[in-house]
Amino acid sequence: MHITTSFFYGHQNILNNKGFSKFPMFICTAILMFGCKTGTLERNKNYNKKPNIVFLFADDLGWVDVSTGNTNGNRGSKIYETPQIDKLASQGISFTNAYTNQNCAPTRASLISGQYPTGIDNQVYNVGSLNRQDQRTQGFPNLPIKPFKQQKVISEDGINIFDVFKSQGYQTAFVGKSHGTPHPLKGDYGIDLPADIHHIITGFVQGEKTKSYYLALNSDNVGWTFGSEYVDKYAKPYDQEYIDGVLKPCNTQSELSLLKATPKHLTDAIGDFSVDYIKEKANDERPFFLYVPFHAVHSNVVGRKDLTQKYLKRGLSKRISEYASMIELLDQNVGKINRALKDPNGDGDFSDDITNNTLFIFYSDNGGIYRNDPLTGIKGHLNEGGIRVPLIVCYPDIIPENTITSQAVHSIDFLPTLADFAGADISELKKKDGSKPQYDGVSFTGILTGEETRLSRTNLFWHLPGYMDERFSPSTVIQKRFGDDYYKLFYFYETEEFTMYHLNKDISEKTNLLKNPTSKNLEIALNMNTEMLAWLKANNAPTGTWVENGGKVPYPKGNGVLKYNN
Repeated sequence: MHITTSFFYGHQNILNNKGFSKFPMFICTAILMFGCKTGTLERNKNYNKKPNIVFLFADDLGWVDVSTGNTNGNRGSKIYETPQIDKLASQGISFTNAYTNQNCAPTRASLISGQYPTGIDNQVYNVGSLNRQDQRTQGFPNLPIKPFKQQKVISEDGINIFDVFKSQGYQTAFVGKSHGTPHPLKGDYGIDLPADIHHIITGFVQGEKTKSYYLALNSDNVGWTFGSEYVDKYAKPYDQEYIDGVLKPCNTQSELSLLKATPKHLTDAIGDFSVDYIKEKANDERPFFLYVPFHAVHSNVVGRKDLTQKYLKRGLSKRISEYASMIELLDQNVGKINRALKDPNGDGDFSDDITNNTLFIFYSDNGGIYRNDPLTGIKGHLNEGGIRVPLIVCYPDIIPENTITSQAVHSIDFLPTLADFAGADISELKKKDGSKPQYDGVSFTGILTGEETRLSRTNLFWHLPGYMDERFSPSTVIQKRFGDDYYKLFYFYETEEFTMYHLNKDISEKTNLLKNPTSKNLEIALNMNTEMLAWLKANNAPTGTWVENGGKVPYPKGNGVLKYNN
């Protein structure tokens, strides 16, 4: 489904600025349905009030690492505190079946490119390479498959999500972790303000080369630094003014006095940068796309001192206290950025509020790095614990408040979805060579607005033609929805074996339905097996080669699951 641009802009006086109360409900409903279903209205060319878009991207935040139950089927954490993320959930729509790739670089590459790793402009399957050492085999001496050699970053030649926004007159900014894109962030990626930054800060301190995780260094050469020309202005240690003006309003319930004169945490600095960007752009005639890929809560986990002490006093271990501290610190900065939309100049007067014309997204790049019960697996796995994450989207009066959907969506879907909101027709875009970009995602705009409960697309795919330590080996996965039921079929290339799980009844993926399949389960498996093979062929998906003879590793047989028929 395509939501026409006039739905958002031609009727903006009705739909935005809390205008529903001025019109009878049946009129509003008619406008919504007409705009959504006809696809024939054209945007008023004289109206350029397109929504700002703020995209906050957590790193390694698991499905059950937030305290809201909206995103995880009422399984919110009883340890980690995320009141600001919980508040977002009450203000927008939460997805219980939001998916990513298995770790950060491929997820970010898919989000920005709009393509699976198999896409021509993507080709990023893993962090670094697909030949990551497996501790079971001391560096792959006995593994049967030579992995495919992937790209480390997406192509500059593609029309990525930033390019889409630029085509519609948006200002684009990137502050945080660059993965799937180069670091330093150089090249033609459509980013006006490329403030990428690494969470490992190095420099000479008192003549010695020093490394710091997340905390600013007092470098001999440049003073307090995060190693970033864009973010260094926020690197000065915590002082009383910052504590009183920025941290106290967060209601941390921690001993803030512990922070005075201590090094600034990178997560706070990224939040500060984002707040200032919003302040600068709030009254600009041109809309903005602010992409904030945080490093929190990625290992090595280093929390903020006051928050770590808060959790240590509760009797938690040092490791879990640092993790809880990092999650709450992330949450505080989510709230800080959201408040900046409400009061961009920070004077306490909300007359400059831009919330009603801002689409606000909170998402994570892969599953958590600790226990994700009841999900099996962690970051790096293709089990649900590695790929299912929190997702919340807010847009006042456009997205209904405090709603929940079980529709499965993936990082590939954001490009076409946000293109809808920006007024871009991605079918008309062209690359530098004149060819049209090919996108794998579909728009879930109708899910956001409440006009649809299901997408016409029923399947998602994951393909990994290589290895990542103990967490994955060459494999392909298809997830498919039959009605409201989600099934998941794995194929493992080394052994030529399949496994299948019914996620609605077995979210922990404990019961392999192919072990003693019913005729119904075998029929479902055969359907998914066929679609998996068709997708692999259509995308010319690489599989690597056999070490023994150099031959190409074959795709699964189209009816391979029938061998489990008893």
